[in-house]
Order: sequence, then C-alpha cells, then structure tokens
Amino acid sequence: MQVNTKKSLGGDRKIKDTASTGPPIHALIDSTFGHTTSHRIFTVPLYGRNTRKISNMTQDPRVLLQKADKALSGASGGFSWFGGRTEKYESAADLYTQAANAFRVQKMSKEAGQAFEKAAVIQTQNLNEPDDAANTLQEAFKVYRKSDPEDAARVLQSAIQHYVLRGNLRRAATQQQYLAEVYEVELGDMKKALEAYEKAAEWFEGDNAEALANKHFLKVADLAALDGDYYKAITNFERIGRTSINNNLMRWSVKDYLLKAGICHLATKDLVETNRALESYRELDPAFASMREHQLLVDLTEAVEGGDQEAFAEKLFQYDQLSKLDKWKTTLLLRVKNNIEEAEEDFS
Repeated sequence: MQVNTKKSLGGDRKIKDTASTGPPIHALIDSTFGHTTSHRIFTVPLYGRNTRKISNMTQDPRVLLQKADKALSGASGGFSWFGGRTEKYESAADLYTQAANAFRVQKMSKEAGQAFEKAAVIQTQNLNEPDDAANTLQEAFKVYRKSDPEDAARVLQSAIQHYVLRGNLRRAATQQQYLAEVYEVELGDMKKALEAYEKAAEWFEGDNAEALANKHFLKVADLAALDGDYYKAITNFERIGRTSINNNLMRWSVKDYLLKAGICHLATKDLVETNRALESYRELDPAFASMREHQLLVDLTEAVEGGDQEAFAEKLFQYDQLSKLDKWKTTLLLRVKNNIEEAEEDFS
C-alpha cells in the first residue's frame, strides 16, 4: 500500500492511500450504520405485498378464499366510521386474486376461475376499476380454457366488450382471436368460430393491421368453405389475393389464395362462373397463368365439364406428387369429385 506524507497544522502525518484498493465492503456498511465491528452480518428483510403473495401461493387456497369472503363481508356490511371502505374492498379483491393463483398452482382450474371472477366483480362494482377487472377476467379465461371452455368464452366476452368500449381495437381483436380459437378447437362450434374470426379480422383492419386482418379473413374463408358457404369463402380468398398482389412479402402466397378460390368455384357447380373467375385471376396476376396451380384448375375444370372422374383423379395425383395437397384442399376436392359422380347418376 502506498503511503503519502502531507503537511498539516499539527506537523507531518502519514495518511494511507486506499484509492487503489478501496475500503472493505463491511467497513462501508459498518460506517453507514454507525457500527465499529468489521464482522457484522447484515440480512435484508423482505417486506411488501409481493412477498405476501409469494407466501400465500403455498397456502391452502380455501383458507385464502375464506379470508377474502370475510374481507368482502366486512367491507359491505355496517357503517365505516373512520373511512377505509375502499381499502377493505381492495384487500378483498387482492385476497380473491391470491386464492385464485393458489388454486391455479394446485391445477384446480374451476375454483381458480371462480375466484378470479369474484375479484373482477369487486373491481368493477365496488372499486370502479374496469381496466383491472378486464385483466382479471383474462386470467380467469386462461384457467378456464382447457377445463371449462364455455366459462372461458363467457368471461373473455366480457373483457372484450370492455376493450371495445375503451376504443382499444387492437387488444379487443387479439382477445377476439382467442375467443374464436376456443369456439373452433375446444368447443367445436364452427359457426361461432367463423363469426368471431370475422369480427377479429374487421377490428384488425380498423386498426390498420393489414397482415393480421388478412390472416383472420383467410381463417374465415377456410371455415366458410368447409361449412359449405362457398361464395363467402370465394369473396374472402379473392379479396386477400387482390390486397396481396402488390405486397412483396405476401405476393408469393397469391397463387395459393387463387387456387383455393378456384376450388370453391368448382364446388359451386357453376362452371360458367368458374371459367370467368380463372380469366380474372390471369388478369390480376399474369404470372399465374404459367403456374402449376393455374394449370391444375384448368385441368380440373375440363374434367368436371366432361364428367370424367378418372381424369379428375389423375390430374390431382400428378399435382400431389410435387405439391402435397393439404387436408382442406383434399376435403373440398373430394366434394367436387362427388359432384361429378352425382351428375353421372342423374344423367343415367
């Protein structure tokens, strides 16, 4: 350690220069708190709501639920001479949320969702905090989704309604997408799923999120076609094709949109309109005329016009060797093939 000698009123004195090494950390702590020992051990206590929540996550959720019920009863009943009723409602909502999370940890989804809903009711009716209530309902949706999808749809609809009233279309659209997925996957209600996807698409479009809007309009088209509403599907496929043709990121997908629209035209049995549509696709995208998707539509249209099931199947087989037909296309093309068979039976 380097030693400097400095002049002072009391004469020469030696001062240790500790700049290069710095004082030991315990010396800094001791000097701060007025201690002289260099061997004290300091611990930092944990305080606050977050710590209590972490602790309560390991508690019996039913005990927390009882505390929440008691807190709500205390806030609702009698008179509050010294104020603090708001704080009591906040405490009740907080306890319900803690109980919900404790139920969630124990994978008790139904009970967790119900506790979240009770917290949301307090936040809405007693605390006038609709934003917090909507967020709480989203949590209820998450825990309900797999075990109680109908309840999941119900609480999410309430949250979505709040976002719409707030004018937050992007958030409403995102949650509407989740609602549509529940209808489609968990509940198997294709009609409600289609309606929900369409509404999500319109809200994304209203928020100038074109890519997200197109994604959901495509979903609408897919579901509409599977449900037999071919004209609705055609409208959406062609619409997205037109909006994507000048977008470098989406242009490559236009051929698939037009192929799907063409298949839907074939499913309508209106061959005049099918040929008219093919002509319009060539005008929309001149490059489409040289693509395999266009040639497939031409070949299939000729097979349908000639009532030739074998030619229809052969053209599909050849196409499938290079470009695998997905489940959606296979389903729709099987319907078209069945139409050929039915036409032959009617003729005979």
